[in-house]
Amino acid sequence: MGVKELDTPALVVDLGRLDTAGSAMDGTVRAAVWVHGTPALARHQVADPRVAGIAVRSVAEAEVFAAAGFEDIRILRPLVTEQARRRAAALAATARLVFEEDVPVWEDDALAQAVSVSTRVTSVPEPGRAITDCGQKAVGRDFGDPTVAGHPEWRAHAGSAEHGVVLFDPAERALEIGDWLRFVPADVATVFALHDQAYAVRAGVLEAVWQVSGRGAF
Repeated sequence: MGVKELDTPALVVDLGRLDTAGSAMDGTVRAAVWVHGTPALARHQVADPRVAGIAVRSVAEAEVFAAAGFEDIRILRPLVTEQARRRAAALAATARLVFEEDVPVWEDDALAQAVSVSTRVTSVPEPGRAITDCGQKAVGRDFGDPTVAGHPEWRAHAGSAEHGVVLFDPAERALEIGDWLRFVPADVATVFALHDQAYAVRAGVLEAVWQVSGRGAF
């Protein structure tokens, strides 16, 4: 299946972009999997021999990744409640938990370059202004508006919960209902927290559907 055949809006991870950007990683690191909360994506990251384990923010996230088979987990946030400490103690029976700094945590700029949300134009109410099916519930807005991949001259914003807006120069190109676009989110962690699934593609072809299992694990 081609990426453009997916229903929209869809959270898309471009594996080619991810691998190319990740090649610039220097030294041994931990993958900051709290950013995406997706065990299948974490497996892709730790397949790189330079990645020594993963890093999460909370015990709840550690539980998700331990259940998925990860055994070397650094928890970045201090355990400030008795319940969190009890859960960590139980988890330590099946996974190695690290609470002190050991190797750098790779915040994964590579992931930011590989993630987008596909969307389609649903209406063009006036020249130069298009409405899409990707609003705040699909791309977020806490850290700013998205950009339109391949069109830095256009301006996009998540206008409402369900709909986005793209402003463009109609003299250069006329958008039509059904046109396919990619929104690049302002913040990767936010957009993963909004989706149940992520679609892994390579060269525009779907390779896998990943569950965002860490969504809601605070």
